[in-house]
Amino acid sequence: MVPGEVFPIINCRQLSATVTWYQRVLSGTVAYSFPDEGEPDYVAVRIGTGQVAFGRGTAPALYGETSLPAAGHPVDLCLYLPDLAAVVESAAAAVVVPPADMPWGERVAYLRDPEGTMILAIQAAD
Repeated sequence: MVPGEVFPIINCRQLSATVTWYQRVLSGTVAYSFPDEGEPDYVAVRIGTGQVAFGRGTAPALYGETSLPAAGHPVDLCLYLPDLAAVVESAAAAVVVPPADMPWGERVAYLRDPEGTMILAIQAAD
């Protein structure tokens, strides 16, 4: 991380499966995992030049509340991708809104990750 860099943390019930999905579908690579040994409680995944982190939302956080994955997906992740068609193909079961051209010149689709988080997947116009 660099000062000023913002990244979301998605709280998960199934941390390993969710991280694996982001690796497979969005070509994510693990940038950090804690603890060093055993099953991780926190994993940061690099996707392109950005990062998204995943934590176990099943125990109280430092502020004392359990931050279980929220029902109703209050956060949408927005990702610019070089090949939207390939992502949609690799995650066909996760596609909520199929790719469509938008009047502002981008092609977009919505996917839902294994934890229910909505992903606005965007490919810029050529």
